[in-house]
Amino acid sequence: MEPKYVLWEIWPARWLPGEAWALMDDKWVEVDSSDVGHNGRELDESAFNDLFGRLTALPAIAFQPRRER
Repeated sequence: MEPKYVLWEIWPARWLPGEAWALMDDKWVEVDSSDVGHNGRELDESAFNDLFGRLTALPAIAFQPRRER
């Protein structure tokens, strides 16, 4: 499953149930997935890119199967 594009509070975020990452101060940090899932606004990829522009890539550990993390 592909992580969703989300506007969470004021930050760009990527979210799946059980895992979420937000770009804060130019760094991707893992954040509370329940908060992002309940309080974030899902966007399509185009709207996300229009709102935030080009962002740095997620860290390699993001959204990997748990056994590899």
